[in-house]
Amino acid sequence: KLSFEQVIDWQTDSNRYGGDVNRQTSQWLQTFLYNSSTLELRNCVEVSYNGLDPVQKGGAVYFFLILKEMFQMTTDVVTALKSTFSTFRKEGLTKIRNKNVSIISRQLEAVAVALHEVGALPDEAPLDILEGFLIC
Repeated sequence: KLSFEQVIDWQTDSNRYGGDVNRQTSQWLQTFLYNSSTLELRNCVEVSYNGLDPVQKGGAVYFFLILKEMFQMTTDVVTALKSTFSTFRKEGLTKIRNKNVSIISRQLEAVAVALHEVGALPDEAPLDILEGFLIC
């Protein structure tokens, strides 16, 4: 997982030392992304992008900011993800196609990782998962 600082450092180095071709390619990417975005998304991204030094600006940074904006973890998303554990605790494998433990294990792990990354993994999640596996 790349941090914003890593992307900024890469873009800065590319702008300073990458040569004309790299700078032109970066500009094309930024222009493409800008033209492909909705006005609402552009406005959200531009708040962060316009505050950067010119040497930090480019396609990679713009792309990072777009992805960050599009996939930010809102409170609604956190609530929905948390409900995955309580639903599994109540329904167990009964709602899983072919009662496939491998599928639900990957899904629960993905939810747990996403919640952990934003510091919202419930303390009761492991117990919810264990109780869910008892229901077949």
